[in-house]
Amino acid sequence: MKRFQMLGRAGALTALTLSLAACVPPRTPDAGPRAWQDEVIYFAMTDRFANGNPANDNGPNRNAGDRADRTNPLGWHGGDFAGLKAKIEEGYFKRMGFTAIWVSPVVLQVPAINTGSGPNQGKPFAGYHGYWAEDFKKLDPHFGTLDEYKALIDTAHKNGLKVIQDIVVNHAGYDATLTKTNPDWFHTQSDCAASSNKTTDCDLAGLPDFKQELPAVTAYLNDFVRYWQGTTGIDGLRIDTMKHVPDAYWKQFFAAGGAGDPAKVWSVGEVFDGNPSYLAHFMDDLGSPSVFDFALYFAMKDHLTSAGGNLDRVADVFAQDGAYRDPTRLTTFVDNHDVRRFVSEVTERGGSAAQAAERLDMALSTMYFSRGTPSVWQGTEYAQSGKGDPYDYPLGQGNREDMDFSKLAGSPLDERLGALANARATYRALTRGAQQELWRPNGGAPVLAYRRVVGGVTGPAGQPVVFVVNGGDTPVDLSTLSGGGIPLLGTFAGTALTEVTGKAHTLSVSGGKLVGSVPARSVLAVTAPAGAGASGTVNPGLPEVAALSVKAGDSAAQLSWTPSTDPKVSGYRIYVKQGAGAERLVNFAPLARDQGSFLVRGLTNDASTTFRVVTVDASGAESRGSAVSATPSSKNTVKVTFTVDARSQGNGPIELRRFDTGQQLELPMTQTGRGLWKTEVELPLFREIKFKFGNDGPGARNSGYEGPGQGDRVYVAGTNGNAYSGTYDFIDKPVPAATIEGKVTGAGQPLSGALVEATTADPSLNYALTFSDGTYTLFAPAGTHTLKASAGGHLDATRSAAAPQTGADLNLSRDTRTKYTIDGNLSDWTAPKVTVQSPNAGVFGPDNNWLTLRADSDAQYLYLAYTYRVAGNSAILYLDTGAGGAAQADNFEAWRRAATFSGGVNGVDAFVARYENQPAQLRRVASATSTPEVNAADYFQASSGTLPEQTVELAIPWTALGLSGAPAGGVKVMGGIFGGDGYGAGDIIPDAGSTPAGANTIGTDGEQRRATFTAPITVP
Repeated sequence: MKRFQMLGRAGALTALTLSLAACVPPRTPDAGPRAWQDEVIYFAMTDRFANGNPANDNGPNRNAGDRADRTNPLGWHGGDFAGLKAKIEEGYFKRMGFTAIWVSPVVLQVPAINTGSGPNQGKPFAGYHGYWAEDFKKLDPHFGTLDEYKALIDTAHKNGLKVIQDIVVNHAGYDATLTKTNPDWFHTQSDCAASSNKTTDCDLAGLPDFKQELPAVTAYLNDFVRYWQGTTGIDGLRIDTMKHVPDAYWKQFFAAGGAGDPAKVWSVGEVFDGNPSYLAHFMDDLGSPSVFDFALYFAMKDHLTSAGGNLDRVADVFAQDGAYRDPTRLTTFVDNHDVRRFVSEVTERGGSAAQAAERLDMALSTMYFSRGTPSVWQGTEYAQSGKGDPYDYPLGQGNREDMDFSKLAGSPLDERLGALANARATYRALTRGAQQELWRPNGGAPVLAYRRVVGGVTGPAGQPVVFVVNGGDTPVDLSTLSGGGIPLLGTFAGTALTEVTGKAHTLSVSGGKLVGSVPARSVLAVTAPAGAGASGTVNPGLPEVAALSVKAGDSAAQLSWTPSTDPKVSGYRIYVKQGAGAERLVNFAPLARDQGSFLVRGLTNDASTTFRVVTVDASGAESRGSAVSATPSSKNTVKVTFTVDARSQGNGPIELRRFDTGQQLELPMTQTGRGLWKTEVELPLFREIKFKFGNDGPGARNSGYEGPGQGDRVYVAGTNGNAYSGTYDFIDKPVPAATIEGKVTGAGQPLSGALVEATTADPSLNYALTFSDGTYTLFAPAGTHTLKASAGGHLDATRSAAAPQTGADLNLSRDTRTKYTIDGNLSDWTAPKVTVQSPNAGVFGPDNNWLTLRADSDAQYLYLAYTYRVAGNSAILYLDTGAGGAAQADNFEAWRRAATFSGGVNGVDAFVARYENQPAQLRRVASATSTPEVNAADYFQASSGTLPEQTVELAIPWTALGLSGAPAGGVKVMGGIFGGDGYGAGDIIPDAGSTPAGANTIGTDGEQRRATFTAPITVP
């Protein structure tokens, strides 16, 4: 039915793509088994793909968390092997040209845990994804039986499909049996704290982290992998969290005869890092047959998702392919189950749903035509959206939603995938050929062009392919580019061009250049018989470059020379030879004649490297070249100064947050003036740094990161005078030349942390937070704007202001709905719902003693008032507002204390912490580690007293705690006087000596005075 509908919609093109996708793509011209470069991989998360057997939906049915619940984004949904098998038999994958299926881990999962925070708080969080192993040699019955898994693999093989099984050797599931039977097999918090390599020796999200350095652990994990290979006949492995496992393990794993011996099984590793040299380490040094190309993913995510993207950054990734011995072994992807879906990246940047589908087609086409093996995440075939991990989103918004096959009828992408796969199978250059740059934007039109060429293959299969990407929102006439088109440099022998996927096009060859129009948000790929090429031919009459020099950096080197004035020279090419390796061409398209420097990236560190720079004439012939040598090294560093104008962020504090290392690195900055921040960082020379500025303040917008819907900032260390500067939030968008300044007050008093938004502009960019004196600076486009100021406990205020303008003040009225006057005077607390007296001194002595606690509530607020004595320590009051919450405070990112919550406590959902007489901080507990601070303007607080005697009074709106109103079961409250990070309490409330009494306890000094809370007070 769908095919006839599609024919009516798309005419001849659709008919062609349907016919192309109607069968498994033909095997490439070489004889023998199909190599992995020739595969096209489909990733199916089994539980979320297709339910073929409802009888297994509840799996082992150990508890409610095992039972399928499709309304719970974190529960089991029923997908199984029977569903996958049925889709294979239906021809689903074959029709789209896929030749391999990657299935999520199949092993038995631990019982579901409780979701402690977020929109799904309180719901069972199950191992539906497969990454929380309970038993590494048992199959999870949610997916089916072992016989059903074997039948799936057998059916795949009969249909020309390979099967890749996802495996985890980094960790086990939460509280897995192995952690009890073999506790010495796992890293402890002490191991982590003492380690110099926290990437491998610390847990991820609290999951039990294997000690692969122990022979017994190595043997156990190797045996588990061999078991599944030998039992089921799988063809490949997808290896999860690869960089978190020590190198020594991988060396033995991939060695001849090892569990991952590439001669016996193919594998691809997840190395979540955007540095090509680091990715290459796992393939070329450790022996992995492939790794996922996160470097290309990051570039496509940031720069193919909007017209504001910079295709030079995509080209920069390909320019580092020299980092790999063979870049065709990489596995490429546009998104996966761990990141925001590509479609949502587009819409987050302002693109429409239709534009998002077009840009997805563009990204997929770029991936299929580029070196590497494409991997496609389920749902891509109908442009499925997804904002991220379903832990953080309600049903329908996450990136792991169930497959909805009915949506295929409205999407052309499944046929497009078939056409792309057929092109890869038809033209050998697209799977094995060299990829050589022909054109990049260099700040101009958003056009990127490459040629793929291969030798030793005759006939049409051996023809070169040229693909052109237009990342803009308008068509590009290639003849308008500088020079009148894209120089093909002898790529084609003729002028008649065929588009390899059957697309209609206007491209042609004129004067040796590619001309014609490339539609907006699209890719065209054309082929013709091979020409003579244009590199390697020597013109002895060409002069050589003068004053050639080199400066070595980290995996890179910068060449410099004096540009030639000889009219015979039209440009330059660069060749590189590392150690005893073969010389390779860096740039097929010659550099501009007036260019006198070039940064060669993707080099292997600590290898002696020779660079040869040749001049090139108009026909592409070269001089013999001049040579210079250097040795790249990670020890080559440079001190770089970063500055940011963050006046829109009020008090800050501002940080520089790096993302190029595969994990976020937070680097503190120092305020050098009002809203101006600076830091100096020692960085590897010529390393590409990807970062954003961040604001850890409680009023920070966009989850504390700047630039919503914009890419990362990019800086190559050691360029631009060893300095980088910017304006907060304005990464891809121009900084407004005008500002609006003023002051926000509440009942006549300055409001620190109040938010001011230009509601008639873009509130995500044109906003400001107030400084401690209530003043603000707002960057806004020139013209008149409506401003809105808001702060907790106050009524919003608006006014008109014209940028540029000063004195745009706003005064907010107090919200008088609070039951108590929050002023640090407790005389009006005459009849609160809860009163606790605790006069007895604790183990820290009388000057570190909690004295009283009062608590009350109404429809809008939770009220807290307490007195205590404190000297050199902190008072912390913990709040349990309902199901879920953290069971310990040991791993909190802020105010980490030795405190445990159990018994009558569901877990901690928020806390109020105060050191000596400093302002109190209200923090939400988002996870076992994350404790984001609530904006001080979103609740009332006051204090009084002279150290050590202190009084604190708060009125906290339920909304500031993430609640719509007072919780039905009330709020459970407990607290104490605590020592520093990792230490417990000297006095707690309630305790055995308080009135009323409580069963909460403090441990011994040897137990770091751990506070154990089991009996809180409840505020109804």
